[in-house]
Amino acid sequence: MAIRIVPDVVAPLTVTGVDLITEATAPTWNEWASYLMAGGGYLGAAMGWGGDFIKTIGIASFPWAAKKLYDRVKGGAGASRRLSFKRAPVSQRWPAPSNEPPFGAGRLV
Repeated sequence: MAIRIVPDVVAPLTVTGVDLITEATAPTWNEWASYLMAGGGYLGAAMGWGGDFIKTIGIASFPWAAKKLYDRVKGGAGASRRLSFKRAPVSQRWPAPSNEPPFGAGRLV
């Protein structure tokens, strides 16, 4: 079987290009672009839209989307920590320390 240029070469290059461009220009949209490309590729393939190009877009972007989803659930770098558990820091301000030593102004008579 021969390599077909558009589905086998251009589709993975498109996914890589979108990943690099969104990471450089709009890092907050990088994660959502991965979900959109993977979901859109698989949905388009299931509905029969776009042929092999759209199917290969979904297949090529699935590892990217899976990594972003894993980072979001784990709470790793680059992802939101909403879904991960993090203990609240203990405040050390209360009770506040005294500015003068205790009984510093008192005198023994």
